[in-house]
Amino acid sequence: MSSAERSAPETPSDDRAPDTALLSAAQLFKYYGPQAALQDVSFSLGHGEILAVVGENGAGKSTLSKILAGVVEPDSGSLTLRGEPLRLRSPREAIEAGMSYIPQELEYLPNLTVADNLLVGRWPNRHGFTNRQMGRAEAERLAARFRISLDVRRPITEMGLAERQLVEILKALARDTSVLILDEPTAALTSDESKNLFRVIRSLAEADVGVIFISHRIDEVMDVADRILVLRNGIVAAQMAANATTPREVIRAMLGTELETSSAGSGNGARSRPVVLKLDGWTRLGLPDIVNASLELREGEILGLFGVRGSGADLIAGALGGRVGGFQGSLTVLGKKHDPFASPRDARSAGVGYVPPERKRDGLVLGMGIQANISMLVLPGVARMGFIRASAERRLAEQWRDRLGIRSQSLTQEVGSLSGGNQQKVLLAGRLATEPAVLVLNEPTRGVDVGTRLQIHDYVRGEAERGRAVLWVTSDVEEVVTVSERLVIIRDGSIVGELTGRALTQGNALALATGTEADE
Repeated sequence: MSSAERSAPETPSDDRAPDTALLSAAQLFKYYGPQAALQDVSFSLGHGEILAVVGENGAGKSTLSKILAGVVEPDSGSLTLRGEPLRLRSPREAIEAGMSYIPQELEYLPNLTVADNLLVGRWPNRHGFTNRQMGRAEAERLAARFRISLDVRRPITEMGLAERQLVEILKALARDTSVLILDEPTAALTSDESKNLFRVIRSLAEADVGVIFISHRIDEVMDVADRILVLRNGIVAAQMAANATTPREVIRAMLGTELETSSAGSGNGARSRPVVLKLDGWTRLGLPDIVNASLELREGEILGLFGVRGSGADLIAGALGGRVGGFQGSLTVLGKKHDPFASPRDARSAGVGYVPPERKRDGLVLGMGIQANISMLVLPGVARMGFIRASAERRLAEQWRDRLGIRSQSLTQEVGSLSGGNQQKVLLAGRLATEPAVLVLNEPTRGVDVGTRLQIHDYVRGEAERGRAVLWVTSDVEEVVTVSERLVIIRDGSIVGELTGRALTQGNALALATGTEADE
């Protein structure tokens, strides 16, 4: 069906009778102090249906998922499962009821193998005894059953974010599940891995499992969902059939306004500007091997570095932040030659600010306030005689709060209590507070909503206009084509091409990144 043939979004009501649905929610309310996180939220999930839940950060998606996972209870309202009242007072009760929840922030046992993580609490046994060989065999059987490729013998700490995501997905799929709740499950997956996950989701739906799919990626939502539930400011803004709407209508319902399209410049103006960062012949043995990678970044330019997961783009970004070692080759920043950075301090001293992809693990101190997180890399600038000046620290935090539009109750509010989008803004503010000449952004909009994503795009463009050089590293082809003036493509550890002007398209970028045919 073409876009022109599609009807307008349905009203927020859902007329399906609760006793015919697999799962129903009726008039859910949840308050945190005076703040309403959910207001009169009602919806249903059919047997074998895939329901996408979308909305900006702070729209209520996280609160709703926590209620369904048994983490929090609603202040009022009710849930029913197969027509029977359902009260979830703990995650254990949710699991026992057949509700499997995979959170966006993964939870795993870091000192154990993949097999141990998959089988925790339900190890196979013979006459009450188990051993490592039995565990591995059972884990391999589970992985083969769902056609997910994993080395179950590896320690989970040796796996990247995407592989850990696959472990969590497989763990949930292995349970006797009636309702599967996925919170941003493809945030760290490649296109092929996402397609494989969608295949598994559809097969579960065919087996009568209901799936709730929480995502910021509207293209994925349109591809996999049967129906879409849009939350805005804690209320149901719209419910619609996925095949009877368009991405623009979904985003309009999320934001409450029409979405304006933005695009990057041609990149031609950057060629006359001075080179601020230069990599020449960067090489590193590993998975993958990085071979003779070279690139130049100019003053006031947004340069994209794109590759699918495993291409090596994240390793180059991490090395520029002083977090990944083992590189050989030449590095020049602001005309001064350096060895590849040995630490984050070395990177900052050279004028490179690095935004890591996992903000909660590598970028923020969640138990500290906004003000402390923004100032912690520039403490000498807000101190006198070894003592922090509270007024100077507060002024710095106020400046960046206002510039990035960070929403909070106060500057002392713990960062861990903020929405994901506001956490990301605090992370960005802390790096920009160091006034770097080069800003390296490694997956800078992972796990943030559409509105925050566009705000970050606009702010970074403003930084480039003020002369800051930006290296934008991501596996999101749509985003990198949108924000970049020039795009460098990496595949299997080697730079394979550069795109500018009219050639800078998603089709050409993916073709180079995957070794397939380019746009005609």
